[in-house]
Amino acid sequence: MQFSPESESQEPSEKQNLKTLWRSISSDLRAELGDSTFELFLPNFTLTQLEDSVAVIQVPGSGYALWAETNFKESILLTLQKYIPSCEGFRFDITVEEPAPAVKETKLQKKKNKAAKLKERILTEKISDEKLLERGRAAGLVELFTFENFVPGQNSDLAWAASQAVANEPGKTYQPLFFHSACGLGKTHLLHGIGWASLRKRPRSRVLFVTAEQFSNEYIDAIQNNALVAFRKKYREADLLLIDDVQFFGRKEGLQQEFFHTFNRLSDLGRQIVLASDCPAGEIRALEDRLVSRFQWGLSAEIHRPELETSAAILRRKRDDWNMLVSDELINAIVERVQGNVRILEGALIRVAMVKTMTDEEVDPSRLDEILSDIIGGSVSSGLVGLEEIKQAVAEHFDIELNVLNGKRRTKRVAEARHIAMFLIREMTDLSLMDVAASFGKDHGTVIHAVKKVKAECSTSNSTKGTVELIRRRLVRGGSSLESQRARQSSPRKSGGESLDSTRYREKYSG
Repeated sequence: MQFSPESESQEPSEKQNLKTLWRSISSDLRAELGDSTFELFLPNFTLTQLEDSVAVIQVPGSGYALWAETNFKESILLTLQKYIPSCEGFRFDITVEEPAPAVKETKLQKKKNKAAKLKERILTEKISDEKLLERGRAAGLVELFTFENFVPGQNSDLAWAASQAVANEPGKTYQPLFFHSACGLGKTHLLHGIGWASLRKRPRSRVLFVTAEQFSNEYIDAIQNNALVAFRKKYREADLLLIDDVQFFGRKEGLQQEFFHTFNRLSDLGRQIVLASDCPAGEIRALEDRLVSRFQWGLSAEIHRPELETSAAILRRKRDDWNMLVSDELINAIVERVQGNVRILEGALIRVAMVKTMTDEEVDPSRLDEILSDIIGGSVSSGLVGLEEIKQAVAEHFDIELNVLNGKRRTKRVAEARHIAMFLIREMTDLSLMDVAASFGKDHGTVIHAVKKVKAECSTSNSTKGTVELIRRRLVRGGSSLESQRARQSSPRKSGGESLDSTRYREKYSG
């Protein structure tokens, strides 16, 4: 059915045509997005007008409009154009709907509502702290990783807020919630935190935390032992499923198919899924498009490297938890010198605290370069080099000018260099897709394409793989040498320096 308006006013017959038309559009959107997503994010939408080739869609609130505009804009527009060829765009008419009239419940509906209320009462039944701890451990949760022990900052504000929303109302807000970041920035901590907070509120709910590798191993064991029914029952009946390191699903077709059906089942039941990865869903190597789209259905939250203030707050919390005698001045000096993730910062804090314990003297901030020389160098060698350094290294390797790499020229050689630069920046820095795209004057979709292309070529082409590794080694060697030289110049290392065993110290102070 097609619709072309003849006037701005809508006669009753035309309104009826719009209503019928929207049913067809809704049916297509429901088939594309899935029942649960459609009901959660596009409820009670209505096509009311077509004015100047723009479709007017009535929505029940601004939150729905914002979410649909952000996440489903292309799907809505393409579906509108399928039925309304003259449509060039759409806008939302936000209204506050009157409460729906009460409908007499059928016997079946009464039974379902009674069962739902009973289940909610059972899930929220109060239990002792000891029993809660027992159930949390059985669910795979680590008691150290709770919301109370997490230090939020500007680097993680979106992920932190979303985590609390999901823990308070699983399955009602973001489905799924997808975290991604470089290692050591807190995504695993938040997964466990969601699990503990949700379990504390609903002690009898079925919470399950696993890594993607654990999920894979259990799946393989289930196949070998003819126990797929039990495996599927375990995962497809969970109320809250938390899966870490989902990039492990890449290039594993059978495993992806199994998880695809698990995802759909939980989503259809309104259960909550929370995922974490070291890269965005679109960058996971050889991940099926249907899984990528599902991972991107809900909210994707990137966690960045913490800024100085947040880093200092994290170290102060660790100092207090571990009863370390390290001053605020020393902590501030540590975060100014050590550029790395939270684990690297914790290692530096332990190193400084251990020196103070061994010497029984206050550590002078001027000695930090000496005490942390290998950590400072290691933070560079682990990939924390600058965006401009990477661009310069790539430009020199391909023998092109830096302004050409940043420009719009699209010859084969320049395009290859630009793609490799984008890939290395994403791999060796904590910059977001938007930041990388902005530095080249591109959109984030271009960066995603470049990263996927280089990853694929590295697995099939020795030439591309060799080029990437050569540039990476030059950056790492150059960064490490520079930092080591700076450390030696500022504070020459003494001969016969102390050997610092951080493992024993962590055990001592973490209990």
